[in-house]
Amino acid sequence: MKKNKLQIIAVTGAFGSGKSTAATFLSSKGFEKITLSSFLEEELKKRGTKKITRKILQDLGNEWRERYGTGILAKKALEYALREKKSKIVIDGIRNIGEIQEFVKTESFLLISILADRKVRFERLKKIKRRESLTWKIFEQLDSRDLGIKEKSTGLQVAFCIVLSDIFIINNTTKKELKNKLSHALKEIL
Repeated sequence: MKKNKLQIIAVTGAFGSGKSTAATFLSSKGFEKITLSSFLEEELKKRGTKKITRKILQDLGNEWRERYGTGILAKKALEYALREKKSKIVIDGIRNIGEIQEFVKTESFLLISILADRKVRFERLKKIKRRESLTWKIFEQLDSRDLGIKEKSTGLQVAFCIVLSDIFIINNTTKKELKNKLSHALKEIL
């Protein structure tokens, strides 16, 4: 990774793969963590949305990409980083190629893909009480949409983002093992 004013490592992967765990680990190594969906959550709260579900976040993300361009969430993250004078950031949740295209312009961008089997991801997500209760059917619907199946270019495109990644990390076991793999990757990167 080039040494520039702003170093960016971004994390992509299907939901439940361990993106947030990876981003949190990288934040412990000196990177400011920015979660792209936080901009959507902030907007939903302004609109008075009481219960924020993954589907509602997906819908608003698609709405913003239609209205403001596919890189809108990346632009918001970059604006925040520059305003707050951050030198190293980790982006949690790349879900559209337009976001990658915005970050690539900085010339100090690296994309890490966290991969995990679907059943492993489903079991992880069932234990988390973050958004909605998951059944296998709901998981399949949300996962298909998240990956970009039948989505427009302004929709979710996680599968395409995974393909464009610089580093791929398999995360089917423990958080400790994921952190070990990330630590090794970080040594190679820096």
